[in-house]
Amino acid sequence: MTLQSLPIALAAIVFIIYGATFMPSSIRKMERSVALIESISHYELQADGKPIAYFRTLSDSLSPEDWSLSADSTVITKTYSNACWVNRWPLIPSCPGLLLTANGDSTVAKRLVSANRMLPQTLEKTVNLMKERLAQLDRMGEETDYYMRTHNVNDDGYNVMAEYSASLEARKKKVGKLLYALESASVKKRLAITLVTKHALVCTDTAGTVLRTACNAITPDNTKPVRLLQTADRQKPDGAKAIYPHQWLAPQTDTGDSLVIASYPGCRLNGFSPNGAKAQTFGGACKGKREHDVPPLLAPDGSPVFTARGLFIGISIGGKTVPATHMGFGLKNLLP
Repeated sequence: MTLQSLPIALAAIVFIIYGATFMPSSIRKMERSVALIESISHYELQADGKPIAYFRTLSDSLSPEDWSLSADSTVITKTYSNACWVNRWPLIPSCPGLLLTANGDSTVAKRLVSANRMLPQTLEKTVNLMKERLAQLDRMGEETDYYMRTHNVNDDGYNVMAEYSASLEARKKKVGKLLYALESASVKKRLAITLVTKHALVCTDTAGTVLRTACNAITPDNTKPVRLLQTADRQKPDGAKAIYPHQWLAPQTDTGDSLVIASYPGCRLNGFSPNGAKAQTFGGACKGKREHDVPPLLAPDGSPVFTARGLFIGISIGGKTVPATHMGFGLKNLLP
């Protein structure tokens, strides 16, 4: 009789443990579940697997813009987003530095497929444009040189023209080097444009100092709207609260139901600074079709969404809640 009741007792224990993970989060715990992520990115033109040149962005026509021979500040884009700490398994605390967030590169990944398909034609067009630009700079330089030959340092405007002449020479040198690099790349067998993004968890210590911890993107499919990041040390900061993304008995919401969103408000705005940034919570309501009425300023992509009782629903992306059930058991849909 005892042996027969053992499976039932084990099932009851599992059910009790699973039920314990449905404990509602307080406002403070909601705020502790959200994290601020800093992402720094640039594009690379690679030839035979090696970077040849760098640029900031792809235009609407999928042409590279703002070229440079180094990954310097002229080609780097810095953005901030929200994420939430998550446990991998539904029964036990299991957060080896895992962060669930929106994939801001998902649209870019799809555009890169098209950009790489037309890369030979794009590169040829870019080379021709740079040749025209270099010829234009040569003509401007000739006009400046003529002025410098026919005037002296005592003439009004001579110093201004001298500075202009020096800037022209610097621009000609830069365009010339870029042109040479792109022409050299065009004869290579394997050409590709890639987006290089580095992520960091941004925290503030008790002294008010901003700390950064490198994070790795571990979701292999870069076209998914959500992804997992993991801190390089596989740890979460003291005080951070990891959420259980339930697959079974997950909370459901209807139109008009109240909800709460935890976030670092305004982190997507240009000029946002992490200095002094604090996690906050904001109330709202469901609008149907998984939409909510919390404005994007207060609910940046990646912000965790809770019921009014404090049960985790999912994360906010584009004004909609992506439910935790999309992540799969053990987060398998987002893991390698």
